[in-house]
Amino acid sequence: MMKQLARILLVYALLVYPCFVQAQKFIEGSWSNTKGDVTSWLLVTDQLLSFTQFEINSHKLIATYGGTYRMKGKELEIQQEWNSQDSLQVGQLKKITFQKKKRQIQLEQLVYTPMDKGESGKMKGAWIIVGNFSGDIMSRRPNPFFPRRTMKMHTGNAFQWIAYNVQTKQFFGTGGGFYSTQANTYTEEIVFFTKASSSIGKKLIFDFQIQDGIWRHKGQKSTGGPMDEAWSRRELLDHK
Repeated sequence: MMKQLARILLVYALLVYPCFVQAQKFIEGSWSNTKGDVTSWLLVTDQLLSFTQFEINSHKLIATYGGTYRMKGKELEIQQEWNSQDSLQVGQLKKITFQKKKRQIQLEQLVYTPMDKGESGKMKGAWIIVGNFSGDIMSRRPNPFFPRRTMKMHTGNAFQWIAYNVQTKQFFGTGGGFYSTQANTYTEEIVFFTKASSSIGKKLIFDFQIQDGIWRHKGQKSTGGPMDEAWSRRELLDHK
């Protein structure tokens, strides 16, 4: 009897798991919905999901929240790491109904269309700032992953950075847009930015290098002044 039950469970797993993986892979990427003056962006990596709404004309951020996620039936379950509107939601599980629609997805009442074009390449996933360079010498922050965290998510051609504190549940700011890499150049086009609306629409070109697991992000800030930052993939930090 136990052997028969084990075989049934194994067959069920073999049938269901590929469908789960296919659905999760389908949702990975960047998605958008625009209604009137409000645009909603959804950025999804294999581990993280970020939802952001902003006004197109005023450049005002309406809301952003996100964190790790999993798919469960027709729902997305998001373990919130940040929430710009309600800090009490940080650490809470948020459930959103999910439906696949050909090349679109529907979350709750909004239908999203894909923004990504082509492959994600080297930048796919989430990165955490871990330090800064002075010349070619890197000074590393003592605790870049906890409690204060500055993270940048990349999909195929969209990005978003978020600064927040997982302990105090504070939200400090966000910004995002489109990016591309070519040889030793990384380029960003800013679509939304909470710190300075004057940066929106700017195209920024940076030196680009990934060596020994560190992404060196060097150039000029959108608000002016030099920057030479060190970033590491999130998965290399969050198990420590």
